[in-house]
Amino acid sequence: MKTNVASFHRYFPISGRDKKWGLYVTTAGESRVAPHTIYPLGGHPKGFAFDWQHGRILEGFALIYVSSGGGKFESKPNVSLSIKAGHAFLLFPKVWHRYAPDTETGWHEHWIGFDGEIARKWLRHRFISPKSPVIKINAEDTVLATFSRMMQSIRANRPAVQQILAGATNNLMGLFYSAQQAQPAADMQNANAIELAIARIQNEFERDLNMKLVAQELGVGYSWFRHTFAVHTGLSPHQYLLELRLVRARSLLVETQLSVKEIAMQTGFGDEFYFSRLFRQKLNLTPSQWRNRQRK
Repeated sequence: MKTNVASFHRYFPISGRDKKWGLYVTTAGESRVAPHTIYPLGGHPKGFAFDWQHGRILEGFALIYVSSGGGKFESKPNVSLSIKAGHAFLLFPKVWHRYAPDTETGWHEHWIGFDGEIARKWLRHRFISPKSPVIKINAEDTVLATFSRMMQSIRANRPAVQQILAGATNNLMGLFYSAQQAQPAADMQNANAIELAIARIQNEFERDLNMKLVAQELGVGYSWFRHTFAVHTGLSPHQYLLELRLVRARSLLVETQLSVKEIAMQTGFGDEFYFSRLFRQKLNLTPSQWRNRQRK
């Protein structure tokens, strides 16, 4: 078995400032593991090193992205999956796991270890779960570019490198979550319907849009449409429409001399009193109070 691999990694001390930031990085690196190479690699400190026979349990999280090659990943209680190029997998605190490249192919792995209250919230609110640790990334160029910028920042020892890496980690996890929410390839036509619906609402938010008719015109059932739209955006179609109208209304309140009634009409609310009531519910201020505050 070979032992020569291209590898770079760094482990970080964590300061009080880093913990207060809410998201901090414990380790980052990459390894290009050639076929027939001994794995796991050496040179990692206690708590991060592992072997296939015994596996490992981490105190924090880690995201591993495989840009070429393939391998296998296992974690408790009963996850056992093949890893292919373009796959990313998450490691969770206190969850036993192990992984390795295929002997015949090797792989190119990129990783970031992280922890903090922000990451713990992702877990508590089930944005991520040990039950679904592996995903095919949809934006591979963006992921690779992000890892590349991270490595550059680490090698350059930039000031506040932890905060730079925390931002990159948040971006990577956003891409992971986005890929997790995407529809399977077999449902791509319906997924495109959601993208078309979002574009239509953005372009026609001031009109009287009936979401059931929008779904019908796109050729999908309304129950599926409403559920899938919420998965993609975090809002129901109607809530998304209202939020767009409120964003536009806030701009008009500051940038124009239009009356509240005129703004309600121009942003699709129709009813001045409904607009004012909803505005106050969302912002704890009437439209006039909000306008006066922004102009001070």
